[in-house]
Amino acid sequence: MQPIEKKSNISRYRLTKLGEQMARLPIDPKIARILLAAKKHDCMAEILVIASALSIQDPRERPLEARDAAAKAHERFTDKQSDFLAYLNIWDSFQHERDKGLSNKQLVQWCRQYFLSHLRMREWRELHHQLAQTAIEMGLTTKEAAFRQPPTQEQLRPSESQGDQDLAAKLKQKQLDKKQHRAQIRAAKEAGYEQIHRTLLTGLIANVGMKSPDGNDYTGARGSRFHLFPASALFKAKPKWVMAAELVETTRLYARDVAVIQPEWIEQEAPHLVRYHYFEPHWEQKRGEVVASERVTLYGLTALPRRPVSYGKVAPEEAREIFIRGALVAQECDLKADFFVHNKKLIKEITELEHKSRKQDVLVDDEALFAFYHERLPNFYTADAVSGSPHPANPQQTTPSPVGKGWGEGKTVAAQTNFFAISASPLPTPLPQEREQSAAASTVAGSLHNVVDSNDADKHVREPSSHTLQNVSDGPKPKKQPASQKGRLKPLPLADIRTFEAWLKTAERDNPRLLFLSRDDLMQHAAAHITEEQFPKHWQTADGKFKLSYRFEPHHPLDGVTMTVPLTVLNRLHAPSLEWLVPGMLREKIQLLIKALPKQIRRICVPVPDFITKFLESNPDHQAAIIPQLAHFIAKSAGDMRILEQIDQDTWAAQELPEHCYLNLRIIDDGGQELAGGRKLHELQQQLGQAAAVTFRDNTQEFERDNVTAWDIGTLPESIKFARGKQQLTGYLGLQKEKDGRIALRLFDTSAAAEQTHRLGVIELMKLQLKEQVKDLNKGIQGFTQAAMLLKHINADTLRDDLTQAVCNRAFIGEDELPRNEKAFKEQIKRARSRLPAVKEALSRYLQETVAAYAELNGKLGKHPLTHLLRLRLQTLLAAGFANRTPWAQWPRLPIYLKAMTLRLEKYSGNPARDAAREADIQELEQMWQEKTDSLIKQGLPVSDDLAAFKWMIEELRVSLFAQELKTPYPVSVKRLLKEWESLIISG
Repeated sequence: MQPIEKKSNISRYRLTKLGEQMARLPIDPKIARILLAAKKHDCMAEILVIASALSIQDPRERPLEARDAAAKAHERFTDKQSDFLAYLNIWDSFQHERDKGLSNKQLVQWCRQYFLSHLRMREWRELHHQLAQTAIEMGLTTKEAAFRQPPTQEQLRPSESQGDQDLAAKLKQKQLDKKQHRAQIRAAKEAGYEQIHRTLLTGLIANVGMKSPDGNDYTGARGSRFHLFPASALFKAKPKWVMAAELVETTRLYARDVAVIQPEWIEQEAPHLVRYHYFEPHWEQKRGEVVASERVTLYGLTALPRRPVSYGKVAPEEAREIFIRGALVAQECDLKADFFVHNKKLIKEITELEHKSRKQDVLVDDEALFAFYHERLPNFYTADAVSGSPHPANPQQTTPSPVGKGWGEGKTVAAQTNFFAISASPLPTPLPQEREQSAAASTVAGSLHNVVDSNDADKHVREPSSHTLQNVSDGPKPKKQPASQKGRLKPLPLADIRTFEAWLKTAERDNPRLLFLSRDDLMQHAAAHITEEQFPKHWQTADGKFKLSYRFEPHHPLDGVTMTVPLTVLNRLHAPSLEWLVPGMLREKIQLLIKALPKQIRRICVPVPDFITKFLESNPDHQAAIIPQLAHFIAKSAGDMRILEQIDQDTWAAQELPEHCYLNLRIIDDGGQELAGGRKLHELQQQLGQAAAVTFRDNTQEFERDNVTAWDIGTLPESIKFARGKQQLTGYLGLQKEKDGRIALRLFDTSAAAEQTHRLGVIELMKLQLKEQVKDLNKGIQGFTQAAMLLKHINADTLRDDLTQAVCNRAFIGEDELPRNEKAFKEQIKRARSRLPAVKEALSRYLQETVAAYAELNGKLGKHPLTHLLRLRLQTLLAAGFANRTPWAQWPRLPIYLKAMTLRLEKYSGNPARDAAREADIQELEQMWQEKTDSLIKQGLPVSDDLAAFKWMIEELRVSLFAQELKTPYPVSVKRLLKEWESLIISG
């Protein structure tokens, strides 16, 4: 119906053309609306049967005394997806019996057999005949199409090409024909199902429901809840979406005569009743446009929960803003335009300046970039549909309406300011016959114009389309635009890449650099202090230069400066040199180090910036650690070197600084793939050090040799340079004892690894030249048998090999320089021959003395209070491998250390408290030494000779404190050792 306003301000309604057609049908308006829709879907014969069935009492009978029998009889007519199709099945069965020429009595008997009412069947046929005649008179259908013909199933026809095939091919072709035939029948059935039920949906739109996720009931329109009627064929299946002929309330609200539907049909058949809600508008890079999620509801029931739609057609201005922010400001698109490439490169350069300076004060913020593009881009772009020439649209001109037929109809709409507002969406152009039909009486209430609060975004809905309700006024109707004008101008919002590129092509004709940014547009200040000297692009070493990259993003793994290092040079990196970072980041690190000092020491560094400048001007060694040099400079600046004693450098070094104060390392292989990363070099070297050494040796066979049995390898240089791709590497040659016992010439990536391995390799090579002497040595050293019997915690063979290796190490090399040519090697063999007997005799004497002292001590331990402590000391001094591990100078002292333990046992009872106090002093010194040694090993740094010697000074302190009568080779005391320790720490 259409509202009519009179001058007296009294409103009344009149029927539309659609309503006039419905009024001519003598049935419920809902059923009338269904009949009118049947013409559109070309299923009038089926709908006339169903419509007439819905207009009378159900012809099926269900007597209480024979309910089960009736239900079983009605199964013949049941359809698993739709109760409506059961009416068609009943109709077809009844018609089939009538076509047999049965008498009226026989038809009555047939109806009783299947629990059908013959009177209602006759009523049904009469009403069907009346409706068919009315539909024919109204021009809805023809006489031939109005009456349903019995369904005929096309028989399977054999393939024409079977005559020329053999038996196997004929059988296979027959199976294919059957499969294709079944598919055709299934497709035809599905097509017919959709036609019929989409037609029914036009009148039963208020009776749709969606199954509740947490129960067996259904949610219907306007928040209602109902259940499927138990007699329905769908009662057990409970599909997700259903449509019902009626909702009947008894003990609960039941849906009778239901069918499965698809929720998409709701929008297609009742576009004037659904509401469109829009949320989450965003820039979609893959689609190249601004999209939002659209939700379609019917009377509060969500038909389509989410689907992406172009947001430019919904809210053009907001979509344009999102497009600028996402595609142009955030650069989240694949534009190939010159301006975009230029701007992206320029922004990247300025961003790198920010990463280097670690301050976000160089690049302008996103709002400034947005303002730049917002000022230059029009609100709309207008293309001439006739000539094809584009025109920028005036932002103030008439904008396209988001309702009705689409864009370009000249209807002005208000721009929305809320991105998440629920807004209107264009309707598809209605079919001509629909535009001329009037609304069904049952849908009038839901189709009236609603007064929507402009401040309530959640109630914004699509305006009713012209074919549902037409607002009629007494004034003259506005004239429609001529077709030529309607199609000429098409204003499009700049909310997608295609529209933007079309506009840009036109705009750049007049100003090719319209969207080009300059450095002045992007930079807040000149950033003159960010130079390549302060923030270099590469880290220079003896092995070449490695790329540096900068990033300012706290808590990110790559925050700070990152150096990309090939795996081949990992072991060659020097940890202290990495502490110095780059000049531009060093001052901040030193400032944080000073801040971590105690207050009384920190005062010396005030003012801190000037102090840092003086320290850097003093030319500190960048190959040594920062902390020892900084501590020395603080003491020097104060004029009192005793301050060094107040600075605990180990505690100072353990202070955790922010991550960007440590150089980040990115280890890559030859193919550029990242293998590992981190800021702790020693951990990376432990993880990949062995792989780095192996990789370093790849393709270096020209320098290496296997199975070396004599010095026929010429002169070994201290180092050797070779090329690996574009990189110049330095390697170190040395002899190595392989796992199979053979000797090989190998190339090493560090001088320390080469020297350590070369010493063992030279000793093994000398053993081959001195076979007789070594053979005699392996027979045993005097006192070995007694030692093996007493030192039961060491395997006898292990002890023999250990002693033999200790003798060879001292006799063959000792403290001599390692030979690197044939002449030096032969001279070393001569010296070894002469020294071997004396060394063997000396070691034998030391061993016997040590074993004798061990036997005496072991016999007195028993249940003494010091037993546990002294056994731990014995395990340290005489553990497996002790012979080769003990420096030659300490061998004569081993028996003394054991005798000192025996004397300590004897003196203990005289003053246990004094013994405990002295042990506490020794434990403190041992703990300091152990922590320092573990720290160096953990960091992958070598243990210095002085630090290793300090361990034996502690052993001499034990002699001095517990057995002073045995005397020590040099004065020792707790105070002397503490002073020696301080000098060790200061020297690094």
